[in-house]
Amino acid sequence: MAARLAVGVVMALALGCAPVAAFAADPLESFNRTMFAVNKGLVDWVVNPAVDRIGPWVPAPVSAGLSNAYANLTEIEMVLDNGLQGKAGGAAASAARFGINTTLGVGGLFDVATRLGLERREENFGASLCKTGLAPGSYLVLPFVGPTNTVAAVALTAGIAAEVYALSFISTTLAAVDFVVIDLGGSASALRHAKNIPAAGEDLYAVQRDEYRQYIETGCGPARPAQARPAMKAEL
Repeated sequence: MAARLAVGVVMALALGCAPVAAFAADPLESFNRTMFAVNKGLVDWVVNPAVDRIGPWVPAPVSAGLSNAYANLTEIEMVLDNGLQGKAGGAAASAARFGINTTLGVGGLFDVATRLGLERREENFGASLCKTGLAPGSYLVLPFVGPTNTVAAVALTAGIAAEVYALSFISTTLAAVDFVVIDLGGSASALRHAKNIPAAGEDLYAVQRDEYRQYIETGCGPARPAQARPAMKAEL
């Protein structure tokens, strides 16, 4: 994850001067609809059945501990996101949370930082890129990831590749676990919890696309009254 942080910072410095443009239309709609169908199939036929069958057998303390450990591993990403948005306090809080929970929280199994009053400062990677002045690209739906945009996809892909490559020097097992648990596992969880409830006869793909466009334009565009954040894959 340190490598992802470095890649994000370099991209922000190199491209931060680009003007912020309105979120592009959907020129890749044919591809996007295919990937949307793939993701929906994954959720309906793989992710949900697996969670529904295995979930009841996992003791609550174990489930809570694993959830805490996963959240702790993503704190480094929150350092990057807060930093890109100029929120020094949020970046420092995320770094402190990672240090406290990794040590006192036994590798993140226990969320000691929250008990000490240090709340999680979660931000969105796509919106964070926009805060640097980098315009979002065209709408894009990726398999096992969900809605994003072309610019955020390139940045995130570069970060993940650099992260796995760097970790492989320490341990190939660690690199594999990081990729499967943090990147793929996190994506599966986000896809499962996406809340897109269309009205009768409404196009679910279009509903998700419009929600994502609204979210990105809220984060990348001029200041406007606060709106509810849609519950979807927003790490991209």
